[in-house]
Amino acid sequence: MPGLLRTVNGTTTLFATASIKSKQEGILSANIELILNASRGVSDIFLNITQNACNLVTLKIQSLNRTSSRLTASFGKQVNGVSSANIILQDKNSNITARGFINKKAIVPVRLESGCQCGCSCTRTKKIRFKDGTTLKISIDKSLQLALKRLFTKLERVLKKLTPQRGKGATADPECNARCIRIGNSFRAACGIFAVLCTPICLSAQTVCLISCMPT
Repeated sequence: MPGLLRTVNGTTTLFATASIKSKQEGILSANIELILNASRGVSDIFLNITQNACNLVTLKIQSLNRTSSRLTASFGKQVNGVSSANIILQDKNSNITARGFINKKAIVPVRLESGCQCGCSCTRTKKIRFKDGTTLKISIDKSLQLALKRLFTKLERVLKKLTPQRGKGATADPECNARCIRIGNSFRAACGIFAVLCTPICLSAQTVCLISCMPT
């Protein structure tokens, strides 16, 4: 089953999966789980990408309250420069500040731009500095990058089929737009740190917007 979308008592759950086979990289699979209750400020996302049944990336963004989220992640050896992350994302007037640890090293608190604003294929990332004076540098093999691009394109098709389409005469009210921006900002901020994962994170942010603005 490639995907599921359902809403019960105001809480929407989305599950989507996609996989491809690459001659050079083997079998790549992506799974996204999203739990959303916009009126309560709840937005949790779980993203897992595997390569030949081994972890490539596991990333979770969990809302702590209406203005902050926790990002935790683990990365396989195919991703150079990063192995783990535990970061608090604080939203104040749509400005996201990140503080916490990457590779178990404390980062210098940094204000993040909404990385996905330049599009879901963007590679722009914010420079992350550690308190020991070093800088975070993330890279993956070119062949794997191309395979991931194919995987994310397939995942995007699955998400588009799942998310509801707004009627021609329907318009989002201001409160809906505000919820959408606030909840989506944490996902886009994560894109600003881990540009290699920009596409699925950005797609998730867009999905949040669509679901949060569904008529009740």
